[in-house]
Amino acid sequence: MQITKFINREEELTNLEKLWDRNRAEFVVVYGRRRIGKTELIKQFIKDKPAIYSLARLESEKDQLDGISATISEFFNDPVIKKSPLTSWDAVFEYLYQKKKRFVMVFDEFPNMVHSPTILSIIQEYWDEKLKNSGIFIILCGSSLSMMEKYVLNYRTPIYGRGTYDLKIQDLRIRDVGEFFPDLGLDDVIKIYGVLGGTPAYLLEFSASLEDTIRDIMRGRSFLYREPEFVLREEVNEPRYFMSILHAISIGRNRVNEIVNLTGLDRGMVGKYLSILRDLDLVEREVSITEGWKTRRSLYSIRDNFFNFWFRFIYSNMQEIERNPEFALSEVKKGFNTYLGFVFEGVGKEFLVEGRDRLPLQFNRIGRWWHKDKEIDLVALGSNEIGFFEVKWSDLKPKESRNLLEKLKEKAEFVDYERDKEHYGIIARSIKGKEKLRNEGFLCYDLGDF
Repeated sequence: MQITKFINREEELTNLEKLWDRNRAEFVVVYGRRRIGKTELIKQFIKDKPAIYSLARLESEKDQLDGISATISEFFNDPVIKKSPLTSWDAVFEYLYQKKKRFVMVFDEFPNMVHSPTILSIIQEYWDEKLKNSGIFIILCGSSLSMMEKYVLNYRTPIYGRGTYDLKIQDLRIRDVGEFFPDLGLDDVIKIYGVLGGTPAYLLEFSASLEDTIRDIMRGRSFLYREPEFVLREEVNEPRYFMSILHAISIGRNRVNEIVNLTGLDRGMVGKYLSILRDLDLVEREVSITEGWKTRRSLYSIRDNFFNFWFRFIYSNMQEIERNPEFALSEVKKGFNTYLGFVFEGVGKEFLVEGRDRLPLQFNRIGRWWHKDKEIDLVALGSNEIGFFEVKWSDLKPKESRNLLEKLKEKAEFVDYERDKEHYGIIARSIKGKEKLRNEGFLCYDLGDF
C-alpha cells in the first residue's frame, strides 16, 4: 500500500509557521520516538523556505564536518568550502553567522553529532554571543529520547534553556489514522490501530489485509518483527529487564506488585525501570480518576498500541513463531477481540474528549475509576456533574445494554465525588435500540456516531 499524503500535524506546522513569521532568531528542539514523523514534519515545514537540511550519521567528526560542509556549500553556492571543507564546529557556526541571512538550519539526528561535550559548549557560545541576534532558524531534531534528554533537555547540558520552542511529536490519533485508510470503515481502522498504533512508519507497513500484515510481521518480512527490541537496545543499557516488565504489563499485570511477582525483579528495580519507561513514552501511569496523583494505587499500561500488541502476542510466542508462524497467528485470532476491548477504551475516551462540545455533559477530567473489586471504564468529572460510561467492543442487544446500565448505576454509588447531576452511558461497536435509550436520557454511542 502506497501512502503519499502527509497526514495531520496541522497544529505542529502552524506553530512552526508562527515562529518563522516572527522573523527573528529561533532555536527549536523537535523530539519524539523513532519513526513518529519528525523528519517528515520538518521537511513539510521547510519545503517553501530557504533551508539547509543536515542528517547526522554515526561516523567520525571529520566525516560529519565534510558532509555538512558539502551541504552548506550547495545551499550557498560556495565552491571554496566544497573543495576545502570546514574543519571544526566553530568554523561551521561562524560561517552560518557571517551569512547574515534568514534561513532554516536543520540538524537531524542531533545526538549523533555529540562526540564530546565540546559541541554543546560551542553551540551555547555561538547562540549566546552571536546567533540569537541573527535571523537564523535552528532546528535540533532527535529520535533517541534518552539522548535528547541528556544532551538537549536536561538542565545540566550547556544548551539547556537556549531553546525558544520545544516540540514533542506524539502518536497520531485514531481519526488521523483513518486518513491513511480512506477506503476502509471505522471498524477496520480501529483493528489496524489496535495492531499498528499511531506511528506513521508502522502504519505504512499495512499490507493487503490486517491478517496479511500480522503474518508478514511474524515471518520477519517487516522491520516491525524486531522493532520494540531495537528501540529498547537503543535507549537503555539492560533491555532484557525492560522487556520483561513490558511483557508483564501487556498481559494484564498492571500493578507494581503483580509485575514484581511475574518478573522476579526487585520492587525497587521495577519502580526505577517503570520511571525510565515513562520518560521514554513507552509506559504511562494511571490513577483512579477520583484519587490524588500521590496515591500508590496506580496502574501501568503500554502507551503505544503496536508495542502492546507485540509484547502480548509476538514476544509471548516468539519460540512458537520461529517454528510455526501460522499456529501463532491462530493464537492472535483467539485473543484479539479481548485485546481490542482495551484499545477501544482509548478510542472511546478520545471520542468523548474531542466531542465534548456536543455532549450534554460538561467535564474537564476523564479517566478510569476503580476501587477494590469495582471498576468503571470511563468517568467524566465536571464542576457539579459526572458521567459514567461502560466501553465495550461488542454488538449490544437491548437487553445487554440495559443490564450494563443497571450494573453501571450500582457501581456509580461507590464513586466518592460531589455532584448535582449524573449521566450514564455506553460506548460500543454497535448498540441496537440506542435511540430508545437516548430518549430515556442515557448517553449511548456506537461507531455510527464517530
